[in-house]
Amino acid sequence: MGQAFGESERDAIRAFFALRVDNAIAQAQKYGGQQVAPDGVVAVARRCVAPTRAYDPAGFEELTGIAEGAAMEVEQILALNGLTDIRDVLSWPGDLDAFGGCTAFIAQRDVTSDGQVLVGQTWDLASDNLPFVLGVHRAPADAPETWCLTTAGCLSLIGLNDAGIAVGTTNIRTTDARPGVTYLSLIHKALAARTLDAAVAAITDAPRAGGHYYYLADANGRAVAIECSARTHTLTEVTAGAFNHTNHCRVATNIDIEGAAPSSTSLARLSRIDALLAAGAREFDVAHARVALGDDANGADAIRRVDFDGVSTNGAVVMAPERGHIEACHGLPHANPWYDLKALAADPTSAPVS
Repeated sequence: MGQAFGESERDAIRAFFALRVDNAIAQAQKYGGQQVAPDGVVAVARRCVAPTRAYDPAGFEELTGIAEGAAMEVEQILALNGLTDIRDVLSWPGDLDAFGGCTAFIAQRDVTSDGQVLVGQTWDLASDNLPFVLGVHRAPADAPETWCLTTAGCLSLIGLNDAGIAVGTTNIRTTDARPGVTYLSLIHKALAARTLDAAVAAITDAPRAGGHYYYLADANGRAVAIECSARTHTLTEVTAGAFNHTNHCRVATNIDIEGAAPSSTSLARLSRIDALLAAGAREFDVAHARVALGDDANGADAIRRVDFDGVSTNGAVVMAPERGHIEACHGLPHANPWYDLKALAADPTSAPVS
């Protein structure tokens, strides 16, 4: 499966790898005055190989297959998959939002119009990364079928499996970063689980490389928020209301080791998504979620970001795990069609849902 992905996207993967590494190096110089060579990025990824292989042999086999199919080294593919974590291991200073961001929500049953849990998010990357954002359908022989939004050559990013488990993430930065398992490998293993508890353990029990926030929900209406540093995690069972997250730490122990002060855009996006969920209480549904993720209030600090300092919202996802639904858009949520990823996997000519 990995080799087929690598072969089919070989040119895109190689171009995306070069672009991502070049972007990271440029940002390290621009914001932190750090001189980092491409070999330095790959060297850290090489130190992540052993813990990644030990943590999830099946996921690592897929990474190896992608590398073989793309005619690249596995550490290059690992660097592509975990570049934000690897950047933190290198302790690049500077403005975290320059590397991307995102706005995520959990809306529990008492908030939604149909009484079913709803989760989703934007995914913000460098604007020139947009051509490499993909919807990917995986049907492994010995694990759940999955549908996800990701990028060329990468494991699962934001997705749903056929057991009804939904997983997504936002980036945070903590100074305890280390060579370890990067975030896409964690999400990929979580989506290989058949129960929410097993999916949660895939996040909490891993020797993580860096800080991230993860949200998970299942077909039974359970929802969990986990804010992680590399070495610690705080888990919140979201049993009612809304729980939202952007790109700064909200847990006290993580705030103490946060790599930079919260940016104005992260604070503004969190305040705005909180307000939108509060205003839509008991009426929030998939259509409202699409609108919220495409919200343009606050200009440069809006939830949907239009080439702000080289960063744009390159995609968005909404998932209703109780009915096994996942939909996504490629690019700006307010300006591009949304597709049912299951329908699109079954029929590439499927019409958009919005």
